[in-house]
Amino acid sequence: MGTHIALIAIPEIMIVLIVLGCIAWVVWAVREHKQASEIVALGQAWRDVLDDPHYMERRHFEERKRVEDDEHKRASGLLG
Repeated sequence: MGTHIALIAIPEIMIVLIVLGCIAWVVWAVREHKQASEIVALGQAWRDVLDDPHYMERRHFEERKRVEDDEHKRASGLLG
């Protein structure tokens, strides 16, 4: 019975503010966790790329391919 009296003594606005504060904290914590996991994933992706012994060859190939694709699009009138 003592806990019921304590809850009745707290104004409803205080309960609402506490609940809203808890919800805001959960939203903030989830965002922070998501951002931290994205940073970890990006770091891992960079390590994978930089550890690849054929990265420079693949990079040059992709750059040449992009230039050739742009030239083909420009020749066919698709690119300005």
